[in-house]
Formats: sequence, C-alpha cells, structure tokens
Amino acid sequence: MDKPGQGDIGSSGAGTGSGAVELVMTAVLLAVLGGGGALVNPIIGVVGGSIAILFYFSIVINQEYERAVVFRLGSFDRVLGPGLNLKIPFLEWVQVIDYRVKTVNVTPQKVLTADNVTTTVDAIVFYKVREDSEEIRKSVLEVEDYEKVTVNYGQTMLRAIIGERELDEILHNRDEIADNLRDRLDQATNDFGIHIRDVEIQDVSIPESLERAMASEAEAERDRRARVTHARGELQASARIRAAADVLGSGGYKLRTLETVDNVAKENSTIVTIPAEMMPGGGDDEGGSPVQGLVDKVTEDVDLSDLDIGEAADKLAGDSQDQEDTQN
Repeated sequence: MDKPGQGDIGSSGAGTGSGAVELVMTAVLLAVLGGGGALVNPIIGVVGGSIAILFYFSIVINQEYERAVVFRLGSFDRVLGPGLNLKIPFLEWVQVIDYRVKTVNVTPQKVLTADNVTTTVDAIVFYKVREDSEEIRKSVLEVEDYEKVTVNYGQTMLRAIIGERELDEILHNRDEIADNLRDRLDQATNDFGIHIRDVEIQDVSIPESLERAMASEAEAERDRRARVTHARGELQASARIRAAADVLGSGGYKLRTLETVDNVAKENSTIVTIPAEMMPGGGDDEGGSPVQGLVDKVTEDVDLSDLDIGEAADKLAGDSQDQEDTQN
C-alpha cells in the first residue's frame, strides 16, 4: 500500500490510471468466467485475478517531468525515472516529485527600514526541485514540506534585507534587492534539493503622508533642474554675445539694441522705450539733453505758426520764456 506524502502518490502520477484499472478488472473477469458466463475453475480464477491485481500494483508510470522516490519497508531504496517502472507490491511505495518550475508568493512583510520608515514589501519566488537523483532524494528525506520551508525562508530573508537598507535605496534598487534575496534563498534551500530560479519584488508600499512628501520633493527637484538648465542656456548665450561684441565693437551692441527695439515695436505697443545712447546727441554733448535733442529733431521742420492754438499757445510760449530767463 502507498504511503501519503509530498506529491501525488499512487495516483495518476504513479500508477496505471483509470485505463489500467479497467484492464485489470477485465483480465480478472476473463480468468474467472468462461465463455458462457459459468465458473470454469475457481482456483484458476483466483490465481489469475491475484496475478492481475499484483501486476496492477507493481506498475509505476511517471511523466517526463516526474520522478518517483521508492521506499522499501520504510527505507529509501531508489529513484524511478520517467516512463513505465516496476515495484514490489505491498512492500514498496512511491512518492512522486514534480520538478517543473513553480511559483510561490511571499506574503507582504511590514518592515522598518534603516532610516526608520515603515514599509510593506512583498515578493514572488520561482523555484524547482533539482533534477539530480540525489537532490530529489534530499527534497523528500531532508524536509517535510519544501514549499512551506521555502516560503518561510523567503519571509525572514526579505525582512532582513529590507531592514538593512534605507527607503530611497529600496525604491530605486529593486532588482539588486531581488538578486540578493535570490542568492541567499538559493543557498539556504540547496540543503534540501531546491533551486531558486528567480525572485521578483512585486510592490513596495509606504505611508500616504510620505508619498505626498516625496511627490513634493520630486516636483521641487524638477523645478530646480529646469532653472539650472535655463541659467546654463543664458550663460552660453551671454558668452556668445560677448564674443560677438568683441568682434563687432560698439556698433555690434547698437545693432543688437536696434533689433530688440524692432522686436518690441512688432508687438503693437503704443509706447516704445529707446535707450538714451541711441538718441540724437547720445548724451555726450556738454550741457545737451538727449531727450531735448530728439524733440528738436522732430519739431525742427514743423511750423507752429500754422496751428491756431490761440492764447494757450501764447501762454505756453511765455511760460517757456520765463523758465529760460530764470535758469539764466
């Protein structure tokens, strides 16, 4: 009889299956009953039926991805490969091991990081039983439930790794943490024939208040980078303008100023600011006013006598004359 344990024991993974059961029952009936349905020979029927039953319990059929560990009277005997295998009925039983890659979730772990931030981390582990016969033997004899042990190892090691790091490192180095966990876990499970193929960190949860603070910090950092980029562009532009001024001299500066004035005038402005040095006289004549020079230049060809301004014009002219006499 088969002994329960890990894997599928005495089931479709190790046995003949429903088709084999039907074959055995047919053989028993043919051995016991004659063509007319009458009992031919009870002894022959019993012997034939017993042989068929023994043959049924002697067959072990493994799939390509399965191996069967055989125990004889409670002691390990051998490992059976894929295909049709035989065992001694009632003295030997098998435990089938599936060595395909399996996945197991490491339950979320609430951990305090090195910088005293509470975070919740969970992971998923990809593992398999090693295919070597000795490793398969260890997966049965060295551990009661290798999947449960693998999960427990993953939980404790994940907590240890997260506790050694600060939050920023955890958020930015998930792959490194996953690789570290995989190496540690593979070394620990190697003693009972388990190989860790991969580990993935699924989620890192932090308090909501900290999420808002980190979002504000990220926004401030983006603004700082934008300002630095803008200042760097201004610096490069000023350096090129300075180089152009050295080549063109003062005329180049005035040309640049005129281009700026022209750009301002295109914006449909009613007021245009003109630098004093660009006005007639340039402010260099002794006692001269650039503004007065510009006014004189504009009004020198205008005959004010043609304008009927009456007493207001006379009064304005008199006030201007009095102001000049006072200054003299």
